[in-house]
Amino acid sequence: MRNKKRFLSIVAAVSMAASVFAGCGSTGGAEESAAPETTTAVESEEAAATESEAALAATDETADGYVGSGGTYTMYLRSTFIDWINDLEWYKEAEKRTGVTVEYQKGTSDEFGVYSEIDQMVLSGTLTDCTMVRQDQANVYGAQGAFYDLKPLIAEYAPHIQAYLDENPDYTSLVTNEDGGIYGLLVEAPQMANFIFYRQDHFDKAGIDVASIQTMDDFTEALRTLKEYYSDVENYYPLQGRDAVVRFQAFFDCASNISAEESNGFYYNSVDSGYDIHADNAYKMIETMKTWYDEGLINPEWVAGAFTEGDWEAAMWEGRGSVSFDFYTRPAAYNLEGTNYDPDYNMQIMPYLKDDDGNQMKAQTGPRYNQNRATVINAQASEETAITIIQFIDYFFSEEGQTLANWGVEGVSYEVVDGEKQFIADYDVELAKPDGEMEWSFLSDRYTVCKPLDSTAFFSFNSGIVRDAALSMFNDEYLQYGINVIYTDEQSEELSTILASLKDSCEAGLVSFIRGTTELNEENWQAFLDEMDAAGYTRMEELQLEAYRNTYGE
Repeated sequence: MRNKKRFLSIVAAVSMAASVFAGCGSTGGAEESAAPETTTAVESEEAAATESEAALAATDETADGYVGSGGTYTMYLRSTFIDWINDLEWYKEAEKRTGVTVEYQKGTSDEFGVYSEIDQMVLSGTLTDCTMVRQDQANVYGAQGAFYDLKPLIAEYAPHIQAYLDENPDYTSLVTNEDGGIYGLLVEAPQMANFIFYRQDHFDKAGIDVASIQTMDDFTEALRTLKEYYSDVENYYPLQGRDAVVRFQAFFDCASNISAEESNGFYYNSVDSGYDIHADNAYKMIETMKTWYDEGLINPEWVAGAFTEGDWEAAMWEGRGSVSFDFYTRPAAYNLEGTNYDPDYNMQIMPYLKDDDGNQMKAQTGPRYNQNRATVINAQASEETAITIIQFIDYFFSEEGQTLANWGVEGVSYEVVDGEKQFIADYDVELAKPDGEMEWSFLSDRYTVCKPLDSTAFFSFNSGIVRDAALSMFNDEYLQYGINVIYTDEQSEELSTILASLKDSCEAGLVSFIRGTTELNEENWQAFLDEMDAAGYTRMEELQLEAYRNTYGE
């Protein structure tokens, strides 16, 4: 009875943590979940007699990297993920080569809603053989015996996963629970940053050479030139955007960061977007943004938080803006529609800025592994089923499995030219296919299977403008890589409590300086810093540092 009560309390605690996290990071609305619907990825629409299928049939390949003997198991997933999986040609080929069939059961379309559903399924004993959960769920339930410890399964039945663990000690440390067990395998995520993108046609007409924009001062001067040239355009502001306006911290050397020595700024739940108000150049950042605001170089509605995504898109399409700093695929999306508004429309990507000494400034990325996507095996599944599951996952850690999941089939979706793989499958054509139609798609930021990431493949499968910029700029020279950190329940609870008010108060204070509501001077700035420290800023940094050291044993 004591263990049952403890298990119930753990379920309640994890459910509460899920609701807190969803409130902070989920963009999906709450949706009512339909009754579980079973589907298999080998079921496709009758539009099956395609050239690609004929080519696949001709190859008649078997899986050299697969060490199992086929089988079937059930898996509960967010419905959106299942819809994606069911449309993937390479996934269908993987099931054919391995002889494994996964019977998917659909949960809600909201990712964080699925986690709550899984809480209830674990409690009621109705969970499928396999599922995907948050890492904290995997460790809590796994330690209580609800999930398999994957460590012995991997050692005996999954040689390719074992090799990956041996070659990536940081990953091994990350997925290993404090009791020594491995209860969930995390998905490797693309490490990508926002791009600075601009209307090349606007720059050309205003006489601006983008190559001359090296520093933040150069950037500001370019905005001034644009503002003057397009002064007759109503409601024109050179710099436009959506959501949080404080997003340029990386180009002032004010990005949040963490190491074994120190934690600076907002890192918890803000790995790729956090800033540090105590950084040496934080004052300069706000001073510069105030200049943008005072001179009409940035949209005041955006600064005030009153500019929606739709407003931003309309402004950028209709010529009321020339520059943005946002998600890396946005430039291509703007170009798709841009010529409908202006025949000269030409969005391009600007190199990241340098500091005043010529040193490259680095844009922030998310962490390497997605801690919201841990693949687990239900302890109620038979040992035979557990082996089938771990060996199917293991296939995608083999050389052949990685090639299939990241590139597809040679001669069908890719070819080898001078020793290098190149996609034959056209990004725009494949992604234009309607839902339910099979496609060659390799968007590894979507959940499909637990597998290592081929960054070159991921960024190569894109529209030309994004592909070229990503392959040249998403590397060590230009990126500050996010770091995975594991927080205890107590740390997460305290951080969530602190951030519930601190983050909004901090951003409101910064915006107040930018808009001139509060005079920006050294005295007021120091008072602001003191106020934020008293509200929990320094305690937040202490907790983040403690968690980092616990994660990596430093």
